[in-house]
Amino acid sequence: MNCEHETINDDNLTQVYFSAVNDFNLLVPAHWHRHLEVLFIIKGKMTAYINETCYELCASDILIINPQDIHYTHALGDCHYYLLQIPSAHLERISMDWKLLHFSEYLPHQTSLDSLNCQLSEIFQKFIELDLKREKGWQLIFLSQLYQFLYLLYTKSSTFLSIQNRNRTERDFLRIEQSMQYVRKHYREQLSLNEVAAQLSITPEHFCRLFKKYTGQTFFTYVSQVRLLRFHQELIQTDESITFLLEKNGITNYKQFMRIFKEAYGTTPHRLRMKQKN
Repeated sequence: MNCEHETINDDNLTQVYFSAVNDFNLLVPAHWHRHLEVLFIIKGKMTAYINETCYELCASDILIINPQDIHYTHALGDCHYYLLQIPSAHLERISMDWKLLHFSEYLPHQTSLDSLNCQLSEIFQKFIELDLKREKGWQLIFLSQLYQFLYLLYTKSSTFLSIQNRNRTERDFLRIEQSMQYVRKHYREQLSLNEVAAQLSITPEHFCRLFKKYTGQTFFTYVSQVRLLRFHQELIQTDESITFLLEKNGITNYKQFMRIFKEAYGTTPHRLRMKQKN
């Protein structure tokens, strides 16, 4: 996964991405995309961070991630959910000012049939059924349900941002994006706040505040997550020694990293590698 901008491959007919996802103790570092993203939890638990807000998700909860909102997720144990990603081509049909549109992010499980969560959950069940059966013309019904889904979000759970706020957010977002690109290129090196802030022509203090505001974490927590992801990928895909992979990915504090790895994946690197081989 690209740690900054996640590129989505849409279905050619529906022009959306819809898929069942099964994660186990998976930590996905902060990233963003231009799509509207919706997560519908089937079973298990997940912690999700959008900007400065943390959400603890469980079965039947719905999470809405607005375009260009930086977010990261951590599946806790075995987590099963459905992922719906809606490109701007569909959002443009809502309003000429759709770029100022912001949907409420968290819709917790509710039993009331009149609740927005219940109505959207019912549509998600129809998405799932249509996707599984894929009978003749299913894409047309899928799209009709998709627009009902967007209609409910738009009429019951949305606000418009001011142009001033949007412009300010866009400017700050570009700075955060730059810093993420820098980390992705240099994560194997020893990074400092001063050098990253200098790349953005702002003070380290200002950079720390911005990064925390738009990612919900410190800069060095993000760096650790990027290194963790790369280390995990190479641990599974190669036979290189764990010590070599630690050094290769810029990891110098062995004890701290082992603690972070075990929190993310529920076991040690050695045991995880042995489990993958069996």
